[in-house]
Amino acid sequence: MHDDLDQFRDHYADRAAEGMAEFVGRYGLDFFSELQSALKRNRSVIYFFGNGGSHAIGYCLKYALQAYASERGLPARIQTGVDVHQLTSGSYADDPGISFTQVLRAEGADVGDLVILISGSGDSDNLYTTARYTFQCGIPTFALLGSSGGKIREVVSSERCFTSPLEDQQISEDIIQSLAYCFDLANERGSATAWSEIVSARAEQLRATIKNIPIALLDYITELIVEAFDRGHMIWVLGMDHPALSACAEHTAHNLYWDGIYQLAKPPRRLIFSSPTACNFSGISNDRRRGVFPNLTGIQDSPGEGLALVFAMNSDSSECSDLLDQLDRARIRTCLFSGQTSQPETREGFTTHQTGLDKPQMQAGVSQIFGHMLGRLVRLNLLERERSQTSDPIQNPAQFLIDFDLAQRRLLDD
Repeated sequence: MHDDLDQFRDHYADRAAEGMAEFVGRYGLDFFSELQSALKRNRSVIYFFGNGGSHAIGYCLKYALQAYASERGLPARIQTGVDVHQLTSGSYADDPGISFTQVLRAEGADVGDLVILISGSGDSDNLYTTARYTFQCGIPTFALLGSSGGKIREVVSSERCFTSPLEDQQISEDIIQSLAYCFDLANERGSATAWSEIVSARAEQLRATIKNIPIALLDYITELIVEAFDRGHMIWVLGMDHPALSACAEHTAHNLYWDGIYQLAKPPRRLIFSSPTACNFSGISNDRRRGVFPNLTGIQDSPGEGLALVFAMNSDSSECSDLLDQLDRARIRTCLFSGQTSQPETREGFTTHQTGLDKPQMQAGVSQIFGHMLGRLVRLNLLERERSQTSDPIQNPAQFLIDFDLAQRRLLDD
């Protein structure tokens, strides 16, 4: 199995890096130019809309754009998705998904704003509806798509559809997200040739970072996830130190909950906790109590049970250290996937990997890639176990992992 995982990891690294170089090299300057123009327009609002993993990518792009604008003293008015409390007023019977058009109507979006649609399939019904609305209202719109097909292209003009060069929609998500960690390159672009070379260098860094993820780590964490599913234990997927890491933790939780059990006849129970908002029974985000994160996670209520997958920029930060102390006291097995640290983690029950990255957005992107690979490995593990009772074993695990991306569209098509 080691050789299969090695082949799969290296394939993922090569496709993600090559796709990033082609996608950002081709579309990056137009993308950044469009955003710069919107930032400079008086009172312009920039909207990032997507579903599932694309929603998390939209948040990462938002955080990157906010940092970019702040460094240049530009006002950034950005809206991503729908307020969680507004969802309680939505209709579930006939809607194709969360109504982004309702957001645009409520906020009076007009020709001075900018709408960015993110879709792995290019077929998302609610994004298609949004594209039709923005076309009718003359609101500038472009799309970041993981597929060259899809009906969104029927509404958004081809020159405003930026399309991933791959059909693998999970890797396409990673390629689209790579825009978030190329904002800092925009000022270095020079000529078109220089831009391509700069982006390619960043893509090579991505390739090397992915290939440095140990096979033993992927295998071990997959086993712990499946074990937690079987025992009905909690899995915490938490992002620390930077909001993009939190968004990618939520994306990984989404992958494990849905994609990891695709086509299973008897999927196991999944108890997964991520923390996209500071809101649950313990209080809301404007509560004056400190320690909102510990209150939300409930780690202290599950001593010795479950698994924590922690994405962090620096495990030495006070926030991350506090969380790791809690996990240690609760005797919860932990995988720490961090950028940097000053000293190795030696606590019992802790498994660590350092990417060596010092850019939060890129650390977030690699964390998401780690989560995508885990989702496929969990599915393979569960399917192999299920098929061991039949005469239909998986003959080539490496090719199975390579061929079967777990795009949410497939779940919706069933």
